[in-house]
Amino acid sequence: MWHLTLQEKKAYENAMKLFIYESDEEWTQYIAYAKENDIDPYKEKKKELDEIRDSLMNYLPLRFHTYVIDGTLNTPDVPKHVRVDFLGWRNEQEQLFENILEAAYEEKQKTLAYMESKEREVFEQSLHDATIVSIHRNATQVELTFDMAGGFTAKSIISLTFTNIISEVGQVEPEQFYIYDELRKTANGMALRVIFDCPEVEWTIEAEELDAEFYYRPKTYSDFAENGNFSNYVQTLKLEHGLTFITPQLKQRVIGIQQHAPFIILENSFLYENDQGVFVDTIRVADKLDDCIHFIHTDTYEDPYAHFSEPVPIQDLEAAALGTDIELKVRAWNTMYANPVQLAEKINDILMQMISAHEDEMMQNVFIRHFNSEGILTSELQAKFKDLLED
Repeated sequence: MWHLTLQEKKAYENAMKLFIYESDEEWTQYIAYAKENDIDPYKEKKKELDEIRDSLMNYLPLRFHTYVIDGTLNTPDVPKHVRVDFLGWRNEQEQLFENILEAAYEEKQKTLAYMESKEREVFEQSLHDATIVSIHRNATQVELTFDMAGGFTAKSIISLTFTNIISEVGQVEPEQFYIYDELRKTANGMALRVIFDCPEVEWTIEAEELDAEFYYRPKTYSDFAENGNFSNYVQTLKLEHGLTFITPQLKQRVIGIQQHAPFIILENSFLYENDQGVFVDTIRVADKLDDCIHFIHTDTYEDPYAHFSEPVPIQDLEAAALGTDIELKVRAWNTMYANPVQLAEKINDILMQMISAHEDEMMQNVFIRHFNSEGILTSELQAKFKDLLED
């Protein structure tokens, strides 16, 4: 039996729809705020209640219906014992759903032990907020490709391929968002349940095999993503890192980079541009070449911020740490953070010269606390930053 269901998700969301203040003090503060801003608090709360009245009557326990009908449930006029009861019920619904998510997570963790490394890596990370780019099917297989731009991973594209499908319930479509999931090992293979959004659907599939592929953005992607210039972008790419051209319609390996349009050579087809747009063979993929920047992915992850970890030579530390070049400044402070004992004398010299600045407050907090924990700050510096160290 699955822990995760769309019904449980809806029950949780419905329980959280109606906002009410939890204490008399909060109500008093709200009414004072409303008066100061010329807001009618009762009119405002009636509007909020009216917008969800019908759904409230469908999911709230019967004991609260009277207070929805008379319009007092989300006002200070509701009896205190009713407010306490409602808040207790809502907290119970929240805890129930948290328990369901925890059970689904534990089920997935147990299943990871049966997976190959690539597939395990995908599900160890979160697919939350991934967007379906494409769905490709044949008689025995379905492949879902996800854009991870809104997700929580360095991966840019993830494809899940289910082979020898045993069962599939629910319908998915491009542009849906991946919200929650539960993964199970079955006697026949693997089963996955996902709650998608926009539109909302519960999708469950079981197949004999589940395979994953994933790609990353090239290191220079962020330099060109907004301003375009496909021709210049392509010249920064590294063919030896493995490049793939991926659109909703197709996926082709890049086997060559050239100096002239269309600038890349695909494995089994070719890219070209005319007055009708950009095509791969007869398939139109974009309005113009600059749009194709978003279609190139690499097999190899390169940290786009790795240069910030490059150490600054000791003789240049002071000028870099106290200067205005942001990149050099970050590198200098990272250098000192990584080598506090070896650079103790230099760090103390720099900190004595440093003037507190509001825009550097967080930086000062992190670094100075770190240096203090390493025991390298002089008593004079401890006095200088006393307020920060005592917070």
